[in-house]
Amino acid sequence: MKCEVLSEGIALVEFSQAHEQNPFSRARMRELTRVLTDLDGDDRIRCVVLYGGAGRSFGAGGDFHEVSEFSGGDEVDAWIDDITELYGTIAGISKPVVAAIDGFAIGVGLQIALCCDLRVGSRTSTLVMPEFRVGIACNFGGYMLETVVGRSVMQEMLYTCAEWPADRALTDGLLQEVTAPEDLLDSALGHARRIASYTAAAVQSTRARVNGPFVEGLRRVRDEGKRSHRTAFSAGEAQQRMRRIIGKA
Repeated sequence: MKCEVLSEGIALVEFSQAHEQNPFSRARMRELTRVLTDLDGDDRIRCVVLYGGAGRSFGAGGDFHEVSEFSGGDEVDAWIDDITELYGTIAGISKPVVAAIDGFAIGVGLQIALCCDLRVGSRTSTLVMPEFRVGIACNFGGYMLETVVGRSVMQEMLYTCAEWPADRALTDGLLQEVTAPEDLLDSALGHARRIASYTAAAVQSTRARVNGPFVEGLRRVRDEGKRSHRTAFSAGEAQQRMRRIIGKA
């Protein structure tokens, strides 16, 4: 994971790794949480941009190599704690966060984006909330979608597990702007520069106010998520589906 402090008080966080689809393991979630916490304490920073890297997906969900080994016990609770801390940090730090989305934003990847203040997608981006199809619960995804874009879109995304191409995501409010892939990062940085030009005290105090209820909701969903995911993983079907997807079954 790379973090570069640019001019005008912008931090560019690029969480690319060897796999071009950018799955999120527990270690990567904890690393991103630490990076964002450090940036929040840096008075130079006025806005953060999250980016999957050139030609790479923003995030293709959790790491199935890791999660497919779950059995429905304490490891589920630890995973949910890491997820909650990451989402709460993205939404809860004082610095606004812009997501630059190319390729896929799936499951955890889409939920990371939904915790951001603005989401810019490339024309080739695809957003999906496929938890039910994979065999796991979708407490966080359901809460975020209903809060950010409304109940109807949430219901359709959860129960169809369908892909939302960029134009539909823009219409439904999942994205605020759609650009050509080659213009994606520049567009996201343009939004960040505009935000950084505002009075920092005004922006940061307002973000704490408008995001406070959202973050509190994430904390409430934590316990629900632990119960739901323990139940789902105890059934065993989710692990089988994940192993088929990654070619281990």
